[in-house]
Amino acid sequence: MKKKNLLLFIGIGLLAFLPFIRVSVAAPPCWVGVYEDDIYIWSYNNHTAARWGQWNTDAMGVTGLVALGKVISWFETMDDYVQTPGNMSHKILSLEDLGPDLEYGTNYPSVELAHELNYTVNGLYTYDWLDKLTGTTNVYNGLVLENSDEFALWHDNLTSFFAPENILETSMWVSTQINWDQVVATANTGLADVNAIATALADGFKITVAALAWTNNTLAVGLEVTYDDGLLDSWELTYGTETVFDIALEQGSSQFVECPPSAPGIPGYELPIIIGVASIMGLILIKKIKKK
Repeated sequence: MKKKNLLLFIGIGLLAFLPFIRVSVAAPPCWVGVYEDDIYIWSYNNHTAARWGQWNTDAMGVTGLVALGKVISWFETMDDYVQTPGNMSHKILSLEDLGPDLEYGTNYPSVELAHELNYTVNGLYTYDWLDKLTGTTNVYNGLVLENSDEFALWHDNLTSFFAPENILETSMWVSTQINWDQVVATANTGLADVNAIATALADGFKITVAALAWTNNTLAVGLEVTYDDGLLDSWELTYGTETVFDIALEQGSSQFVECPPSAPGIPGYELPIIIGVASIMGLILIKKIKKK
């Protein structure tokens, strides 16, 4: 009889909590805007005339390296190898569940992924997309960071965006729920050290470096980065009023779905706590019945 009463009251306790229980299913979270087997394509556009103008005269590749500790002249290498214009395709091969980043050793909460990268250009070192059929593919690992502060810190206060070759693994995709005001606020604490300032956009950010702030830059430097449904939409580097290099999304997601509104309730991972509370309630009720 005692066991029956115990089971009865535990059952009643669990039923009382049932409307609030949501059991989590292992899968990439909804804020990851990329999907397995999707192919995303970006165009890389080298504005050679502008690049060989005042930008080259002021040796901005070296100037940026001195100011940021980063090479911001990858497009000069593209000139050297006649790699312009070109398209970069990324096919998502696999997506992991949410967990600490292990690939890059940051331990930030993130979703790791593997993607197949192919670069198609008219010139030397051409990698045709048909390489997928021959097995000579270029597979990279990447990640989507969850937290806005960590996004800024991981990208070295956003200065990593000045080097396009550094963003292939980590910055072509972003959480669809990232807070750009928060990203910029975190980044600006470090950007002050390199005489730059970031401002938040509705779907990204812009970094501005005033003329002569890097000593040799006779014109202002601007970098504007925007995202659309979790994918890099545009990356544009300007010097004065001229664009010297830009990246643009040519083919986005074919199956993007926005995160549903947050429903009230208790997350599934708290289920053991709920069961424990229900058990305690059952024991208390049994004791009260015995006293009567």
